[in-house]
Amino acid sequence: MVLLGWFDAAQAGAFGEELARFCDSELRLIATASPGKREDRRRKLLGKVLQRARDFAAAHPLNTYKKAKLGNRLKWTLKDLGHDDDFVDLLVKEILLALAR
Repeated sequence: MVLLGWFDAAQAGAFGEELARFCDSELRLIATASPGKREDRRRKLLGKVLQRARDFAAAHPLNTYKKAKLGNRLKWTLKDLGHDDDFVDLLVKEILLALAR
């Protein structure tokens, strides 16, 4: 039974989607800001997202498979919502690196 739990990534996938939807709503607000404030707000958003991911990982231990599911769901949800591929890839990379620490 322990091995089956290793592959149960439903919570991680759901959190990845939740995180993507949070990012989507925040990024849409950032897009309405003045050009000078956008970069600062994106940096703050990255900090919020990283903290939410760390908090989730603290409450739900993530193995390699679960991290991959979280990252994959986050990536494809954001891409499906129309966000820039390069930005999405960078965001997912930063989150997965933060969870690896």
